[in-house]
Amino acid sequence: MFIPGLITFLVLVLTPPRGQGSVATYPKVAKAANHERILIVAPHIDDESIGAGGYATDAIANGAEVYVVFLTAGDCNRFSARILHRTLDPTASNYLAVGETRIREAKAAMKLLGVPEDRFFILGYPDRGLKSILDNRENVILSRSTRRTAVPYEDAMTPGATYSFGSLMADMEQVLTAVKPTTVIAPAPFDLHPDHAAAAEITDLALDDLELQPRRLGYLIHVSKIPKSYVWLPRRALAPPPRMRTLTWAIYPLTKPVQQKKDAVLLTYKSQRPYVFLLRNAYVRSNELFYTYETAPADVQQPKASAARLRVSR
Repeated sequence: MFIPGLITFLVLVLTPPRGQGSVATYPKVAKAANHERILIVAPHIDDESIGAGGYATDAIANGAEVYVVFLTAGDCNRFSARILHRTLDPTASNYLAVGETRIREAKAAMKLLGVPEDRFFILGYPDRGLKSILDNRENVILSRSTRRTAVPYEDAMTPGATYSFGSLMADMEQVLTAVKPTTVIAPAPFDLHPDHAAAAEITDLALDDLELQPRRLGYLIHVSKIPKSYVWLPRRALAPPPRMRTLTWAIYPLTKPVQQKKDAVLLTYKSQRPYVFLLRNAYVRSNELFYTYETAPADVQQPKASAARLRVSR
């Protein structure tokens, strides 16, 4: 006799994919061409794979240049610090060790994804401190976890750079100047995580300062209405939360091999287990979802008929 939990599991697995109808009306983002330069902005190490790992996989396969900039080392994760160091009360040095671990994982993930070492940048600014940097532009910020006031990582682009608005913007603009991206993929500006919303603003400010106008796409991770599933159902579509479906969205379909590659890259981040499994279940789906900015790019394929969409003011 089946136990209720097993019945629920079988229903979830055997039920046809849901959400297809809800994303069918959205335009599709075309695959990157071989002349394009893609820059993915990640507030934390692993956000690049969660938000755009599938798109990046195809872009690299097509010959495009893919770059990643990690704004922080993700060194304020209390759960990781507790697990890695077997303590309920992590110290500043424990958090620094978490940052070093995540940097090593980022290198392994980028190698698996196919991003060369000279195409990813680790800035090392304070995890959960990006909003504070934006809100206190004349001050140097103290990291709440590592208790440092400057970038402590030798693998960072500018070791010793102060945790300040000026240093962060200088590093970000240096990346943009080097990459000269045709497409920038960063968090959506309405993501609920302060670091993600701040990363969107930092990206926009740097682009404006340099008078660059690449195509802009935004990925959404931290929204309460997007569930973190306990069961991986990769055939199901990733759709916007119901209250956001009138915003401007586009989808990028993922083939099964690309899903498998995205999954493998995500699971490289072993220090984030078991949380990374919940993220895998929620975001390794039949498509990736991108918020599109006010000017629609030429290579976003519009459907024959689509519902009118509201736009978020920037």
